[in-house]
Amino acid sequence: MDGELELIRRIADRAGVRGGVATGIGDDAAVLDDGTVLALDMVVDGVHVRRATHSFGDIAHTALAVNLSDVAAMGALPVAALIGLGLPEDVRGDDVDAMYADMEDLADAHGMSIVGGDVSASPVLTVSVAIVGRPTAGIRPVLRSTGRPGDTLVVTGPLGASAAGLMVLRDPALAAGIPEADALVKTHLRPRPRVADGVHLAEAGATAMIDISDGLLLDADRMARASGLAADIDLEALPMAPGVVATAGAAGVDPALLAATGGEDYQLLAAIPPSAGLEPHLTVVGQLRDGDPGVRAMRSGRDVTPARLGWEHRGA
Repeated sequence: MDGELELIRRIADRAGVRGGVATGIGDDAAVLDDGTVLALDMVVDGVHVRRATHSFGDIAHTALAVNLSDVAAMGALPVAALIGLGLPEDVRGDDVDAMYADMEDLADAHGMSIVGGDVSASPVLTVSVAIVGRPTAGIRPVLRSTGRPGDTLVVTGPLGASAAGLMVLRDPALAAGIPEADALVKTHLRPRPRVADGVHLAEAGATAMIDISDGLLLDADRMARASGLAADIDLEALPMAPGVVATAGAAGVDPALLAATGGEDYQLLAAIPPSAGLEPHLTVVGQLRDGDPGVRAMRSGRDVTPARLGWEHRGA
Protein backbone atom coordinates (compact mmCIF):
# COMPACT_ATOMS: atom_id res chain seq x y z
CA MET A 1 0.00 0.00 0.00
CA ASP A 2 1.35 3.44 -0.96
CA GLY A 3 2.10 5.87 1.86
CA GLU A 4 0.29 9.20 2.00
CA LEU A 5 3.00 11.28 0.33
CA GLU A 6 3.45 8.80 -2.52
CA LEU A 7 -0.31 8.64 -3.01
CA ILE A 8 -0.54 12.44 -3.22
CA ARG A 9 2.33 12.46 -5.74
CA ARG A 10 0.54 9.87 -7.90
CA ILE A 11 -2.68 11.91 -7.82
CA ALA A 12 -0.85 15.16 -8.63
CA ASP A 13 0.83 13.50 -11.62
CA ARG A 14 -2.60 12.81 -13.07
CA ALA A 15 -4.42 16.04 -12.21
CA GLY A 16 -3.85 18.86 -14.68
CA VAL A 17 -3.78 22.57 -13.79
CA ARG A 18 -5.75 24.64 -16.27
CA GLY A 19 -6.91 28.21 -16.70
CA GLY A 20 -7.77 30.21 -13.61
CA VAL A 21 -5.62 28.14 -11.22
CA ALA A 22 -2.27 29.48 -10.02
CA THR A 23 -1.31 26.65 -7.62
CA GLY A 24 -2.73 23.14 -7.68
CA ILE A 25 -2.05 20.03 -5.61
CA GLY A 26 0.90 20.12 -3.23
CA ASP A 27 0.36 22.99 -0.81
CA ASP A 28 -1.85 23.58 2.23
CA ALA A 29 -4.43 24.98 -0.18
CA ALA A 30 -4.93 25.53 -3.90
CA VAL A 31 -4.71 29.12 -5.16
CA LEU A 32 -6.76 30.64 -7.97
CA ASP A 33 -5.43 33.39 -10.21
CA ASP A 34 -7.24 36.06 -8.17
CA GLY A 35 -5.63 34.86 -4.92
CA THR A 36 -8.63 32.92 -3.61
CA VAL A 37 -7.50 29.85 -1.65
CA LEU A 38 -9.37 26.54 -1.58
CA ALA A 39 -8.77 23.62 0.76
CA LEU A 40 -10.47 20.42 1.86
CA ASP A 41 -9.81 18.16 4.83
CA MET A 42 -11.82 15.37 6.37
CA VAL A 43 -12.05 13.86 9.83
CA VAL A 44 -12.86 10.15 10.06
CA ASP A 45 -13.89 8.33 13.23
CA GLY A 46 -11.29 5.72 14.12
CA VAL A 47 -8.57 7.45 12.08
CA HIS A 48 -8.34 11.08 13.22
CA VAL A 49 -10.73 11.02 16.18
CA ARG A 50 -12.56 8.47 18.30
CA ARG A 51 -16.11 8.76 19.51
CA ALA A 52 -15.02 7.06 22.73
CA THR A 53 -12.95 10.15 23.62
CA HIS A 54 -14.37 12.93 21.43
CA SER A 55 -17.84 14.43 21.72
CA PHE A 56 -19.79 15.18 18.53
CA GLY A 57 -18.95 18.84 19.14
CA ASP A 58 -15.24 18.03 19.47
CA ILE A 59 -15.28 16.13 16.17
CA ALA A 60 -17.06 18.91 14.29
CA HIS A 61 -14.86 21.63 15.82
CA THR A 62 -11.75 19.70 14.78
CA ALA A 63 -12.99 19.22 11.22
CA LEU A 64 -13.52 22.94 10.70
CA ALA A 65 -10.42 23.97 12.68
CA VAL A 66 -8.01 21.92 10.56
CA ASN A 67 -9.36 23.60 7.44
CA LEU A 68 -9.06 27.03 9.03
CA SER A 69 -5.44 26.10 9.76
CA ASP A 70 -4.85 25.41 6.05
CA VAL A 71 -6.19 28.87 5.22
CA ALA A 72 -3.99 30.34 7.96
CA ALA A 73 -0.93 28.65 6.45
CA MET A 74 -1.55 30.57 3.22
CA GLY A 75 -1.72 33.87 5.10
CA ALA A 76 -5.39 34.26 4.16
CA LEU A 77 -8.68 34.92 5.92
CA PRO A 78 -11.54 32.37 5.78
CA VAL A 79 -14.72 33.33 3.94
CA ALA A 80 -16.98 30.29 3.62
CA ALA A 81 -17.13 26.53 4.13
CA LEU A 82 -19.13 23.59 2.77
CA ILE A 83 -19.69 20.66 5.14
CA GLY A 84 -20.09 17.04 4.07
CA LEU A 85 -21.44 14.62 6.69
CA GLY A 86 -21.23 10.84 6.50
CA LEU A 87 -23.51 9.59 9.27
CA PRO A 88 -23.84 6.09 10.75
CA GLU A 89 -27.31 4.88 11.70
CA ASP A 90 -26.83 5.55 15.43
CA VAL A 91 -26.19 9.29 14.97
CA ARG A 92 -29.29 11.24 16.03
CA GLY A 93 -30.60 14.65 15.12
CA ASP A 94 -29.49 16.04 18.50
CA ASP A 95 -25.94 14.86 17.72
CA VAL A 96 -25.96 16.75 14.42
CA ASP A 97 -27.32 19.81 16.24
CA ALA A 98 -24.34 19.63 18.62
CA MET A 99 -21.92 19.35 15.70
CA TYR A 100 -23.31 22.38 13.90
CA ALA A 101 -23.52 24.42 17.09
CA ASP A 102 -19.78 24.01 17.65
CA MET A 103 -18.89 24.59 14.02
CA GLU A 104 -21.04 27.71 13.93
CA ASP A 105 -19.33 29.04 17.08
CA LEU A 106 -15.93 28.57 15.45
CA ALA A 107 -17.10 30.04 12.13
CA ASP A 108 -18.55 33.08 13.89
CA ALA A 109 -15.30 33.62 15.80
CA HIS A 110 -13.48 33.89 12.46
CA GLY A 111 -16.10 35.96 10.63
CA MET A 112 -16.88 33.24 8.08
CA SER A 113 -20.05 31.41 6.99
CA ILE A 114 -21.10 27.80 6.59
CA VAL A 115 -22.95 27.96 3.27
CA GLY A 116 -23.97 24.40 2.41
CA GLY A 117 -22.75 20.87 1.94
CA ASP A 118 -24.07 17.32 1.71
CA VAL A 119 -25.31 14.51 3.96
CA SER A 120 -25.00 10.78 3.35
CA ALA A 121 -25.33 7.51 5.19
CA SER A 122 -21.92 6.08 6.09
CA PRO A 123 -20.55 3.08 8.02
CA VAL A 124 -18.33 5.45 10.06
CA LEU A 125 -18.78 9.07 11.11
CA THR A 126 -17.01 11.31 8.61
CA VAL A 127 -16.91 15.11 8.43
CA SER A 128 -15.47 16.63 5.26
CA VAL A 129 -14.98 20.38 4.99
CA ALA A 130 -14.20 22.43 1.89
CA ILE A 131 -13.14 25.97 2.71
CA VAL A 132 -12.63 29.20 0.78
CA GLY A 133 -10.33 32.01 1.89
CA ARG A 134 -8.93 35.26 0.60
CA PRO A 135 -5.66 37.08 1.37
CA THR A 136 -5.70 40.63 2.66
CA ALA A 137 -5.44 43.43 0.10
CA GLY A 138 -2.12 43.53 -1.74
CA ILE A 139 -0.80 40.26 -0.25
CA ARG A 140 -0.49 37.05 -2.27
CA PRO A 141 -0.98 33.69 -0.56
CA VAL A 142 2.22 32.30 0.97
CA LEU A 143 3.28 28.94 -0.47
CA ARG A 144 5.41 26.25 1.16
CA SER A 145 7.59 26.10 -1.97
CA THR A 146 9.08 29.61 -1.97
CA GLY A 147 11.51 29.54 0.95
CA ARG A 148 15.00 30.97 0.39
CA PRO A 149 18.46 29.97 1.64
CA GLY A 150 19.28 31.77 4.87
CA ASP A 151 15.64 32.24 5.88
CA THR A 152 14.92 31.87 9.58
CA LEU A 153 12.36 29.24 10.58
CA VAL A 154 9.89 30.32 13.27
CA VAL A 155 6.89 28.73 14.97
CA THR A 156 3.89 30.64 16.26
CA GLY A 157 3.56 28.94 19.65
CA PRO A 158 4.31 26.01 21.94
CA LEU A 159 4.47 22.48 20.59
CA GLY A 160 3.64 19.03 21.91
CA ALA A 161 0.39 19.78 23.78
CA SER A 162 -1.86 17.85 21.42
CA ALA A 163 0.43 14.80 21.32
CA ALA A 164 0.73 14.84 25.11
CA GLY A 165 -3.03 15.26 25.45
CA LEU A 166 -3.61 12.24 23.22
CA MET A 167 -1.24 10.22 25.40
CA VAL A 168 -3.28 11.15 28.48
CA LEU A 169 -6.53 10.21 26.74
CA ARG A 170 -5.09 6.80 25.90
CA ASP A 171 -3.54 6.29 29.34
CA PRO A 172 -5.25 8.45 32.01
CA ALA A 173 -2.73 7.25 34.62
CA LEU A 174 -0.19 9.56 32.97
CA ALA A 175 -2.13 12.55 34.31
CA ALA A 176 -1.21 11.79 37.93
CA GLY A 177 0.75 14.70 39.37
CA ILE A 178 0.57 16.76 36.15
CA PRO A 179 -1.61 19.84 36.80
CA GLU A 180 -1.67 20.76 33.10
CA ALA A 181 -3.10 17.38 32.02
CA ASP A 182 -6.63 18.70 31.48
CA ALA A 183 -5.32 21.60 29.40
CA LEU A 184 -3.28 19.20 27.26
CA VAL A 185 -6.34 17.06 26.61
CA LYS A 186 -8.41 20.14 25.71
CA THR A 187 -5.73 21.23 23.24
CA HIS A 188 -5.99 17.84 21.54
CA LEU A 189 -9.80 17.85 21.48
CA ARG A 190 -10.20 21.49 20.45
CA PRO A 191 -7.35 22.64 18.18
CA ARG A 192 -7.05 26.41 17.72
CA PRO A 193 -6.11 27.57 14.21
CA ARG A 194 -3.64 30.48 14.04
CA VAL A 195 -5.43 32.59 11.43
CA ALA A 196 -4.34 35.97 12.79
CA ASP A 197 -0.73 34.77 13.00
CA GLY A 198 -0.87 33.61 9.39
CA VAL A 199 -2.08 37.00 8.20
CA HIS A 200 0.57 38.78 10.28
CA LEU A 201 3.37 36.59 8.91
CA ALA A 202 2.19 37.07 5.32
CA GLU A 203 2.09 40.84 5.78
CA ALA A 204 5.52 40.74 7.46
CA GLY A 205 7.07 39.13 4.38
CA ALA A 206 7.15 35.40 5.16
CA THR A 207 8.63 33.62 2.15
CA ALA A 208 7.11 30.20 2.91
CA MET A 209 4.63 28.79 5.41
CA ILE A 210 2.96 25.52 6.40
CA ASP A 211 0.76 24.45 9.27
CA ILE A 212 2.10 21.91 11.75
CA SER A 213 -0.53 19.24 11.37
CA ASP A 214 1.56 16.08 11.13
CA GLY A 215 4.59 17.05 13.22
CA LEU A 216 7.15 19.85 13.06
CA LEU A 217 9.87 17.68 11.50
CA LEU A 218 7.60 16.15 8.86
CA ASP A 219 6.07 19.48 7.91
CA ALA A 220 9.49 21.19 7.89
CA ASP A 221 10.64 18.39 5.59
CA ARG A 222 7.70 19.10 3.28
CA MET A 223 8.51 22.81 3.19
CA ALA A 224 12.20 22.18 2.58
CA ARG A 225 11.63 19.68 -0.22
CA ALA A 226 9.01 21.89 -1.88
CA SER A 227 11.49 24.80 -1.74
CA GLY A 228 14.43 22.65 -2.92
CA LEU A 229 16.36 23.39 0.27
CA ALA A 230 17.62 21.81 3.47
CA ALA A 231 16.02 22.67 6.82
CA ASP A 232 17.83 22.40 10.15
CA ILE A 233 15.60 22.26 13.24
CA ASP A 234 17.20 22.88 16.64
CA LEU A 235 15.47 20.56 19.12
CA GLU A 236 16.87 22.55 22.03
CA ALA A 237 15.10 25.68 20.78
CA LEU A 238 11.59 24.22 20.61
CA PRO A 239 8.97 25.97 22.74
CA MET A 240 7.09 23.25 24.59
CA ALA A 241 3.64 23.64 26.09
CA PRO A 242 3.36 23.39 29.89
CA GLY A 243 3.02 19.78 30.98
CA VAL A 244 4.63 18.26 27.88
CA VAL A 245 7.96 17.53 29.56
CA ALA A 246 6.26 15.91 32.56
CA THR A 247 3.90 13.84 30.40
CA ALA A 248 6.73 12.67 28.16
CA GLY A 249 8.78 11.77 31.23
CA ALA A 250 5.90 9.75 32.68
CA ALA A 251 5.59 7.89 29.38
CA GLY A 252 9.33 7.36 29.03
CA VAL A 253 9.73 9.30 25.80
CA ASP A 254 12.01 12.18 24.76
CA PRO A 255 9.98 15.40 25.24
CA ALA A 256 11.71 17.31 22.45
CA LEU A 257 11.12 14.50 19.97
CA LEU A 258 7.50 14.25 21.13
CA ALA A 259 7.10 17.97 20.47
CA ALA A 260 8.88 17.69 17.10
CA THR A 261 7.02 14.65 15.75
CA GLY A 262 3.73 14.49 17.65
CA GLY A 263 1.56 16.41 15.21
CA GLU A 264 -1.82 18.14 15.49
CA ASP A 265 -0.37 21.27 17.08
CA TYR A 266 -1.78 23.47 14.29
CA GLN A 267 0.83 26.09 14.99
CA LEU A 268 2.40 27.61 11.88
CA LEU A 269 5.97 27.10 10.67
CA ALA A 270 7.16 30.06 8.62
CA ALA A 271 10.33 30.98 6.78
CA ILE A 272 11.14 34.66 7.17
CA PRO A 273 14.07 36.82 6.03
CA PRO A 274 16.76 37.18 8.72
CA SER A 275 16.18 40.93 8.79
CA ALA A 276 12.47 40.64 9.56
CA GLY A 277 11.31 41.73 12.98
CA LEU A 278 9.84 39.06 15.24
CA GLU A 279 6.71 39.34 17.34
CA PRO A 280 7.46 38.30 20.95
CA HIS A 281 5.43 35.08 20.72
CA LEU A 282 7.31 33.79 17.66
CA THR A 283 10.18 31.41 18.37
CA VAL A 284 13.16 30.76 16.09
CA VAL A 285 13.58 26.99 15.70
CA GLY A 286 15.91 26.66 12.72
CA GLN A 287 17.00 27.81 9.30
CA LEU A 288 16.72 27.00 5.60
CA ARG A 289 19.97 26.52 3.71
CA ASP A 290 21.36 25.21 0.45
CA GLY A 291 21.86 21.44 0.51
CA ASP A 292 20.12 18.16 -0.17
CA PRO A 293 16.38 18.84 0.23
CA GLY A 294 14.97 17.58 3.49
CA VAL A 295 15.07 18.16 7.23
CA ARG A 296 17.63 17.50 9.95
CA ALA A 297 16.87 17.48 13.67
CA MET A 298 19.88 18.93 15.49
CA ARG A 299 20.84 18.70 19.16
CA SER A 300 24.07 20.28 20.46
CA GLY A 301 25.35 20.43 16.88
CA ARG A 302 24.66 16.73 16.19
CA ASP A 303 22.24 15.29 13.68
CA VAL A 304 19.70 13.25 15.68
CA THR A 305 17.00 13.00 13.02
CA PRO A 306 14.60 10.17 13.92
CA ALA A 307 13.44 7.62 11.37
CA ARG A 308 9.84 8.72 11.94
CA LEU A 309 9.42 12.45 11.27
CA GLY A 310 5.72 12.64 12.07
CA TRP A 311 2.34 11.14 11.35
CA GLU A 312 1.18 10.00 7.91
CA HIS A 313 -2.48 9.25 7.30
CA ARG A 314 -1.62 6.12 5.32
CA GLY A 315 1.24 3.82 6.22
CA ALA A 316 3.47 2.20 3.63
